[in-house]
Amino acid sequence: MTSLTRELLNSGAFNHLSDTELSRIQWLLLKPSLQQAEALMHYWYVADFVATGVPQYLMHECNFMLQCRGKRGLELLVEADYEG
Repeated sequence: MTSLTRELLNSGAFNHLSDTELSRIQWLLLKPSLQQAEALMHYWYVADFVATGVPQYLMHECNFMLQCRGKRGLELLVEADYEG
């Protein structure tokens, strides 16, 4: 879980978060615990998986880990541009 979160962090999936939230993620990565795992998974739900540089396989790995723990999977909503 920590390595997957590190990959998300390094790929820019959390760049839209505040400095405080980014610091909390980094702090959580240094303190392994059950609560840490839950908190890191919470941040996966707010990751920007369509940001430039975020490999698509990371979303699939996050979904797999979430579903193995009985949690809902990540959803990617893409707005379609309609010309009328």
